[in-house]
Amino acid sequence: PLRDLTTGTLRVVPLFETLADLAGCENTMTTLLTNDWYRKHLKDNHGDHQEIMLGYSDSGKDAGRLAAAWELYKAQEKLVVVCRDAGVRLTLFHGRGGSL
Repeated sequence: PLRDLTTGTLRVVPLFETLADLAGCENTMTTLLTNDWYRKHLKDNHGDHQEIMLGYSDSGKDAGRLAAAWELYKAQEKLVVVCRDAGVRLTLFHGRGGSL
């Protein structure tokens, strides 16, 4: 049977893939993790555990593989700090596919 979707248990997993996404990930996640409703949802339903997906194909198309790899590294470092400062456990999901 389908789960009752009114319970608020769906997990939000942001995807950061383009260079603009990667550059803005710190602000995006800070905004999300300082939203009172979302923090309550994350704590009550997911044990203060946030998953984030990092994509590779669009950033590679935007800037080339070397520049994309550097931006992905910087984004990961920023995301670790944002989640640590918010008291949230972080899992990074690396979505490799597409044009690599």
